[in-house]
Amino acid sequence: MAPTLSAGVAVSTITPPIGVNLAGFAARDHGAEGVHDDLRCKALVLDVGDAPVCLITNDLIGIGLEQAAGIRAGVEQATGIPAARVLVNASHTHSGPALRAAGGVFRPAEAYARLLDRTIIGTAKMAADAHRPARLAYARVPVQVGINRREWVDGRVLLGRNPEGPIAPYVDVARLTSEAGEPLAILFSHAAHPVVMGPDSYLISADYPGAAQALIERLYPGAVALFAQGCSGNINADPRGTFEVVSRLGMVLGAAAVRGVEEAEPLEVDVLGVASEPFELPLAEPPPLAEAEARLAEQQKLWDEAQAAGDEQRARLRKPLVAWAERVVKLAREGVTAPTTPFPLQALRIGELAIIGLPGEVFVEYQFNLDAASPFAHTIVLGCTNGVQCYLPTEAAIPEGGYEVVESIQYFGATQVSPRAEQALLVAGSDLLQRLRKAVD
Repeated sequence: MAPTLSAGVAVSTITPPIGVNLAGFAARDHGAEGVHDDLRCKALVLDVGDAPVCLITNDLIGIGLEQAAGIRAGVEQATGIPAARVLVNASHTHSGPALRAAGGVFRPAEAYARLLDRTIIGTAKMAADAHRPARLAYARVPVQVGINRREWVDGRVLLGRNPEGPIAPYVDVARLTSEAGEPLAILFSHAAHPVVMGPDSYLISADYPGAAQALIERLYPGAVALFAQGCSGNINADPRGTFEVVSRLGMVLGAAAVRGVEEAEPLEVDVLGVASEPFELPLAEPPPLAEAEARLAEQQKLWDEAQAAGDEQRARLRKPLVAWAERVVKLAREGVTAPTTPFPLQALRIGELAIIGLPGEVFVEYQFNLDAASPFAHTIVLGCTNGVQCYLPTEAAIPEGGYEVVESIQYFGATQVSPRAEQALLVAGSDLLQRLRKAVD
């Protein structure tokens, strides 16, 4: 007799207190002034008898690798589900709490973060305790709420609007229903930065993914909608600017996901599987020591000037650049010739549906290529999974420069991503999916 799929789902509110520092925009100079809409953690546990998997989504900008590892270990302790079988994704909303220092720009809410970890773990426990027989169906539906943001202006790439650039014009939808056909959980994934609300907003919000989830849950009472962020490193929500736009984009995405719920084709699930890869992302070599020291001296000078002028905002933004220059000097002095940064990969198998997660703000081209290389009938490719380590641009984007290539590494690392990273990552990700396919066939 074929094993029977079971599913359990649970929800917790993770809205931080008013006054907490918000993440995503360095220009913000004070804490949250209010709550526009609540943030939530949602957990989905699937089992076919003896090897459950747990997928957790959060209305958060992202968490660090260490915090993600701690959460996954905590889920194992609370539920018995091995940490390697737990996937944690963040929606990447820029209207949520700061959880990482990011070089000193975003002051993390440490007390909130500790409570957050316990809440996420508890949500997974509730989901594990609520499982019942379920059926899975899947659909991919056309939709677009974002635009490629790498715009060429006067010979250089800026954060803007590039209608000709690549996007992922679809939403992946996995529908779980009871044996009677009642919707239990609706997992959907799209790729676009949740940045409708910009640096002038001091209200906590899940942005457009929250509005989309709310719409789906209104239309399917009793079901839980879980949004997982795709590879949105070079895609912004579009248009931007108001909560009316948040609602409109949420309705556009939510309606497409609802279409997916209604059109989804059943998938037989007789096996669940996981595979992981402790991948090390190649970085560029540091500059010569003299050049690195000169850069440090310049950044130190600019910081000192801001402090001397009493310009607290400018000094706050300059401080992480000093810290970055110090890291580069350290690498140069140590003679590091092949620096890397941890970039662990994880993949889940749910019958003929694979979900592969990457811990970064990954360019959308990776989503296309990993999907195309996958041996599974259906593959969902996620960014912001099990931590957010850095941006991951393509090899072609690196010589173009721009925020994702150059400026962002000043807040999250030391040297830029190497041009070798794209090929290495695609090989590692494709091999991971192949191993997952063979492991249980």
